[in-house]
Amino acid sequence: MRPGELVAGRYRLDEEVDAGGNGVVWRAHDQDLDRVVALKHALLPGSGGADRMRLLRREARILAKLNHPNVVTVFDTVSENGEWWLVMEYTSAPNLARHGKLPPDRVARYGAQLAGALAAVHAVGVVHRDIKPANILVTADDRVKLSDFGISRLMHADVTVTGSALIAGTPGYIAPEVARGHEATPAGDLFSFGATLYALTEGVSPFGPTDNQGAVWRRTIAADVAAPDPHSPLAPVLSRLMRVDPAKRPTAAEAQRLLRQAADSVRPARRWPKLVPVSGAMIVAAATAAWFMVNPATSSGGSTANPLPGPESSSRQAVPALGDPRTADPCALTDASALARFGEAERDPEYGNFDRCDVVVSSGNSKVDVKTELDAAGSDDAPAGVDQVGGIGIVREPLDGEECDRTLLLAGGNRVAIAARQNGTGPADLCAMADTATNTAVTALSRGEIARRAPADPASLINVDACALLDADALSRFPGVDAVDPEIGFGHWSCRWHSTTSRANLLIRFDRNEPLTADDGQPTWIAGRRAFVEQVSEDKACHVQVVYRRYTDAASSAKVELLLVVLTGPQPLDQLCGLATAIAQPASAKLPKT
Repeated sequence: MRPGELVAGRYRLDEEVDAGGNGVVWRAHDQDLDRVVALKHALLPGSGGADRMRLLRREARILAKLNHPNVVTVFDTVSENGEWWLVMEYTSAPNLARHGKLPPDRVARYGAQLAGALAAVHAVGVVHRDIKPANILVTADDRVKLSDFGISRLMHADVTVTGSALIAGTPGYIAPEVARGHEATPAGDLFSFGATLYALTEGVSPFGPTDNQGAVWRRTIAADVAAPDPHSPLAPVLSRLMRVDPAKRPTAAEAQRLLRQAADSVRPARRWPKLVPVSGAMIVAAATAAWFMVNPATSSGGSTANPLPGPESSSRQAVPALGDPRTADPCALTDASALARFGEAERDPEYGNFDRCDVVVSSGNSKVDVKTELDAAGSDDAPAGVDQVGGIGIVREPLDGEECDRTLLLAGGNRVAIAARQNGTGPADLCAMADTATNTAVTALSRGEIARRAPADPASLINVDACALLDADALSRFPGVDAVDPEIGFGHWSCRWHSTTSRANLLIRFDRNEPLTADDGQPTWIAGRRAFVEQVSEDKACHVQVVYRRYTDAASSAKVELLLVVLTGPQPLDQLCGLATAIAQPASAKLPKT
């Protein structure tokens, strides 16, 4: 195969990007959907076409079950002249094998993401069997993705991918019991996972340098596992993951909890902004430009693609960070008294989703909502202009009808969005209010990392991942869904998927409001919960609001937490609402019991 060739009359091969014992991977262009994909050309054992097809389709079925943000996902399988190809999500991200040792806080954060991916993998009955740094990719938005399931197998299935004479895996990371010929199990994956985190922390496999595979293999068989540095904050969890007895290793879910705790306990001396690739679409260029605007001291030299931020960047100017999204308090960036010169100002900390805090300013017939909202990294709107105030980039937009917007650019690509919007009918200086709120936020951020919010009610949706409410089966109800690359909101309190075949999109997010009535939509019941379905003709959308729980706020007012499902698209509104209600059903069923 050569660059430029078409596969199945649809996929144009652009560049060979990887090769291994069970496949060659190309970057390709899907000409039907105008998107970049990865095509894996199967190099499967045996010469029979039926065997090749069976094994490749088996891999596709495995990957298709894993709709998870930290797992590289499959789209399709196609054949060309008897050759079989796997069509997958393409990411240009480098793998962790290229980066050597990483700081403990980064290893803990990456590890927590990977443990969540492994929990999802094991939940669908899959053992990966080849977890190692080279099979972990790091995307531009600092997410890790588990890749290469070419030798994985369904637990309890009767298919042997590599042949009975071979043991699947990579020396240096295989669990001792697997190296001795025992069945690969989730516990074996957890050992390989621990060995991978060990290598990222120590710079070498727990069985020694992998360039001497004979010595590594002997140490593996003998279960001669190196102990992690006792002074490392990751030592306790690494020791548990790499226990010789598989029964004593934690599950992936337990490992995720331990790694999150480790990540919370380890804070780097300085927080470095995340770098992004210097090539690609306009959005990447815009994000890079914004990064340099916020970090004027950064040198423009160097040409390493997709670098990971690290301690070598000590010349960079530190800028404020938002820290843990789940505990960052947006109200710490607001001050009602500063807005009191415009009218009666009252802060409402429970207005809308958990990522925002509002101050309502009333004067005569004017009622202005001044919103301060935390925004996740990776926003795709290029700033029109940036001012610098103490290392913070400020984008000021002109008045747009009844709203005036400001954006603060922070470390790690995160942002704070400030908007003053007129909800009444009287006169109001919206941009002056937005500037006042901006000054308040900048002053608060200049003190360092944003303050933490008070501990949340354990029953609150603040503890729930909105993106996890829809699995592959539920998302398949949304025609043409791009299940691989959702827009993940701040704190994972919202998630948006786009269709690859139309202009439709699906939004899942949380909300807080006063108790709903029939004015908020057609009352119904969804998964045993009260819900309200509303057709919004001006937006060509359907809103489904599902009441999760009722509670009383600090002002003794009755409030509800809501799951909001919003579907927009070209279909008639009644069809949209039928589909939105159908999608809300499995999402509501996955909510915690109240």
